[in-house]
This record gives sequence, C-alpha cells and structure tokens, in this order.
Amino acid sequence: MQNKGTHERMQVLKMVEDGKITVDEATKLFEAMNFSAYTVEESKNFDEKFNKFASDMKDFAKDVACKVNELAKKVEPKVKEVAKNVVAGTANIADNISKSLNEKLKASEGCCGEEGCGCEENTNSQEDCGCCCTSENSNQDDNTPKCN
Repeated sequence: MQNKGTHERMQVLKMVEDGKITVDEATKLFEAMNFSAYTVEESKNFDEKFNKFASDMKDFAKDVACKVNELAKKVEPKVKEVAKNVVAGTANIADNISKSLNEKLKASEGCCGEEGCGCEENTNSQEDCGCCCTSENSNQDDNTPKCN
C-alpha cells in the first residue's frame, strides 16, 4: 500500500503526464510539499544499485576479455597448423596439375614438336622413333619436318 507522500507524488506526476502542469510547476509543487521526486533515501538506494551494477559489468567485461584471450592462445597453434596444411595441399595440387599438363603437352607434341604427330613421349628425336617426321617429308617452304 502506498503511503501519503507516494500517493501525492503520483498525483503530481499524473498531472504532468496529462499535460495539466509543466515539469517546472511539478518541481515547485514537490518543493512546496517538502519532498523531491525521489526521497534522499530512494536516491541513495538507486545510486548504490547503479554503482554495484556498473562494477559488476566491469568485472564481467574483464572476465570475458580474459577468456577470449585464453581461447585465442589455445586456438592460434591449431589455426597455424591448418593454414600450413592448406598451403602445402594447395602447392601439391598445383604441382600435380603442372606435371599433368606438361605430360599432356609433351605427348601431344611428339618428338618433333608437331601437334598430333603420334610419336611416343619418351623419344628424344626423330631418329629414335622413326616417325613420319623426316627430312624427306619436310615442308618445302621453310624446310621443317612435317608429319604425314
């Protein structure tokens, strides 16, 4: 149950809310009735609760920061290891692709460098494989061997 002072304060606040009086007029009424919107005790109680809350939040923030820092220290070596593995794996894949492309390019060129010659990739010269690329079949315009 509200005491007399609380009831009177509520009536004044209701008048402000309804637009019947201004905040300044309400303040003057409170002063005339010898109390403010909040009693000194209520004000101290609020200040104490607010300060406690602020202190608790500060402690909470410090705890969270410490835990995040600890987690980062634990995770960092694992992240570095994963990054190292990704780099190594990517380099390995790039090497395999490069080797495969070089082998296909070599196979398609044959011993004479002509695309589609059909020479085996292990031969080093026209003489080794006896392919169709001989000087007898050379291109008359530039005297380079050509395949039949």
